[in-house]
Amino acid sequence: MMKQFVLFIFLMQLGHASTYTLNSILKSADKNDVLSKALQQEGLALSAKNRANTASDPFEIFGEETRAYPKTGRNGNEYSVGASKKLMLGNIQEQERTIAQLSNQAYLLEGEREILNFKNGLKNLYHLHCLDTRNYRSFEQSYQDFDKLYKKKQKAYTYQEISKTELMQLETEKNRLFAQLQELKMQQEISKQNLFMLSKVHYTHATQLSCKDMYPIRSSVKLKNTFKLSKEAHEKRLLSTKKAITRYSHALESIDISAQYTNELDVDRYSIGLSLPLNFTSERSEQERAAAMYQNSAIGYRYEQTMREKRSLLTQLQSHLKSNAFMVQTLKKNYGNYKNKLLPLIQKSYDIGEISVIEYLLNRQKLYQLTQEIYATKKEYYNTLFKLYTLSEKKENR
Repeated sequence: MMKQFVLFIFLMQLGHASTYTLNSILKSADKNDVLSKALQQEGLALSAKNRANTASDPFEIFGEETRAYPKTGRNGNEYSVGASKKLMLGNIQEQERTIAQLSNQAYLLEGEREILNFKNGLKNLYHLHCLDTRNYRSFEQSYQDFDKLYKKKQKAYTYQEISKTELMQLETEKNRLFAQLQELKMQQEISKQNLFMLSKVHYTHATQLSCKDMYPIRSSVKLKNTFKLSKEAHEKRLLSTKKAITRYSHALESIDISAQYTNELDVDRYSIGLSLPLNFTSERSEQERAAAMYQNSAIGYRYEQTMREKRSLLTQLQSHLKSNAFMVQTLKKNYGNYKNKLLPLIQKSYDIGEISVIEYLLNRQKLYQLTQEIYATKKEYYNTLFKLYTLSEKKENR
């Protein structure tokens, strides 16, 4: 009855176990993407600030009261009230708004690279966990095979076919392998939890990852329309400075108008005022145009240098990716030959007593070393791959 109950609980857990693909991980991350929300709110803040900075000046109301003492007549109070306002001519306000808007758009485009980097980081974590899981299962199978051998040698020791020293050496190796197995198990659990927490996935101990949709290991990947975000941001910054040059080319920018009512002791006065700032009497507009032209050149030079560095790094990453892919193929071939051809011969030699237990254990460790080299090289491959995608600003990685 107890066994049936345990089996029932186990089947219930399997029924509630969830399996996530890479696509479902990314969808969960998009649903809870605080980086995108933060960038969106920052964009709204910049837009509101731009509208505030380029809004028209408010009306100014002024008043004045005077105590008058005329030489003839009665003393009394005189007062005046009025209003004034500065009006921008033409489309200067719209030009200023456009200048700031283009600069803000460039900033927000560069902010999208941070989001892209985060998503590629999630993809990398997904692949690394899958590698951790495969490494753990491979090592678990190796441990089970060695455990069978150890039990076989225990019986051999009972019949005095092997020495106590040889059995102890095998036991020591078995304990070492078990400790490594537990470490690998913890490693793949930690990598899974880290991925789920960052992608905001609700998970339990039974939640698993598919790992059937890992990107294949290829010596090269297609990269079209590279550095798209950087190019768009650069173009908007250049256009912003060009708009600034046009903005400060006006001979007249604004007028100040005013209206005033004055109540004197013996008369009422109504007056209207108009003032025109003459830009040609000041160097302000000239220096603003010069600053915009210098900034335009500086943006061009800086972009040229940045792109040169990025293309150099892109070439390095592509070469590194190709090297990693080649190394994986080579190591897998060496591993297959060692496991399927050489190790069976070593096993046979040990069984018939041609080699010592130490030699046998050393050869088994060699197989494990080859496994770890493949594992480490694959991890390096995927690290390089997603760095490459982030650097090239590629959104679709398939």
